[in-house]
Amino acid sequence: MVTYDFEVIKTLLQKSIENGCEAELILYINNTEYMIIIYDDHCSFQRCGYEDGSGEYDFSSLDELYVTEQVDGIILKRDWGKIEYFDYLPVKTKMITLF
Repeated sequence: MVTYDFEVIKTLLQKSIENGCEAELILYINNTEYMIIIYDDHCSFQRCGYEDGSGEYDFSSLDELYVTEQVDGIILKRDWGKIEYFDYLPVKTKMITLF
């Protein structure tokens, strides 16, 4: 079972953006892999590795993502205790000058 509450995870993801990283947080519920990705101006939730579609949803904030029904009927606020474990992938973003 998960030992981090949503506020701790939210702070971690927000700090990654402040430090110039796009963060991908992988979480497992019922042996299924899901991912939260945070960007400068929004965040998303999706199921990983499925050929029939990820069911990706975009949200303006992590708080909105937390309370809204996701793919497979998941509502993180309700289902947080069902998270088996996390995996965190910070991804550096690069600014590229085209001209």
